[in-house]
Amino acid sequence: MSRQVTNRIVRPILSKSLKKQGKVFCHFYRDFYRELDWTCRSHLLNVSIAAARQKMKEQFVRNKNITDVRMIDMLVVKGRMTLEEMHHQWSQDYNCYAYFDDTITQKEKVAEKGHTFMDKFYKSSD
Repeated sequence: MSRQVTNRIVRPILSKSLKKQGKVFCHFYRDFYRELDWTCRSHLLNVSIAAARQKMKEQFVRNKNITDVRMIDMLVVKGRMTLEEMHHQWSQDYNCYAYFDDTITQKEKVAEKGHTFMDKFYKSSD
């Protein structure tokens, strides 16, 4: 009993070619770039708009080597859902902060935690 191996043709999710995919991707990048200003202000995030845009660019650059059309489509769809959740404020502030956990403000907050009253108290009692 031998099995016959066949190549399965997989249908794309959004776009059928890389050329059309490039347009969809560029529109998504532009929409997300424009939305970050309003998102940072509406969620009262303690992240500068420049830092937020830099973090967004890092996320896009991290996925630049993906060439599979279905995978790119899936990432764009997930990104659009995230964008919509942030725009309509369905996601809470801490969910938005999860995207910016490496930014300067978060590092400053971690550094400031070492200087709380209790830390000073414990150091003085030693």
